Amino acid sequence: MVEEKTTIVMDSEAKLTRPILVVGLPGIGNVGKLVAEHLKSEFDAEKLATLYSNHFPHKVAMLKNGGIRLVSNRFYYIRSKKKNGRDIVILTGDDQAVTPEGQYEVNEKIVSFFKEKLKGDFIYTIGGYTTGEPIQGIPRVFGNATSKEVVDGFKGTKVHFGESKGFIWGSAGLIIAFAKHQKLDGVCLMGETSFVDLDASAAKSVLLVLAERLGLTIDTQNLDKIITQTAQAIKEIERQMTMALPTEPGAGAPTEHPTYIR
Repeated sequence: MVEEKTTIVMDSEAKLTRPILVVGLPGIGNVGKLVAEHLKSEFDAEKLATLYSNHFPHKVAMLKNGGIRLVSNRFYYIRSKKKNGRDIVILTGDDQAVTPEGQYEVNEKIVSFFKEKLKGDFIYTIGGYTTGEPIQGIPRVFGNATSKEVVDGFKGTKVHFGESKGFIWGSAGLIIAFAKHQKLDGVCLMGETSFVDLDASAAKSVLLVLAERLGLTIDTQNLDKIITQTAQAIKEIERQMTMALPTEPGAGAPTEHPTYIR
């Protein structure tokens, strides 16, 4: 018998009502991770299950109490407070699978678990999308969905469909692809981001769209603090780089601050 490389261990036997899955894992700008962690924290989400896999990086997380734990992805749930409302399941975690084989196995397992064990039928994945151009104003939200019907359901929202190009790497794309294969509806929402490790501005744009879709009232103060801190850090880096560049005439002195750090 071949040992299964990816397993999901239940931490709770909570019975959920028509759950919706929101996936936010580490990725471009950590947009998905920021959104998922914000939802989990603000709504006091409860632990539901833990996904372990040999496809995750070979490392362990160090805990505040001095202990350790395996790298994992974790499911949490938020109970709907509305009559006939839908519960929300959040999937976040430390990392994604590091190989193509692992990506396929882990993400297919996630979709099957959501469909068969949790009896859910709609999935949101959250990620970042880099246009390669400086972002002017509020970051946009781009979308790709499992069907035309799902796209049509977003008419009148701030989500831009058909404008993103190329490929969606990792869980944000594969989970939606497997959802379509297993006849579930789903959409990938991508916040417009620059090359920043932690892009709270992009996360906020996606979070506001998601809140409107799910009927949630969101407090974005924590994200706003990160946005301010990031802006200050970028300005300081630009200042230091400007000071380090030559200033003598004819030596390539800058006429303005560098624009490639955004």
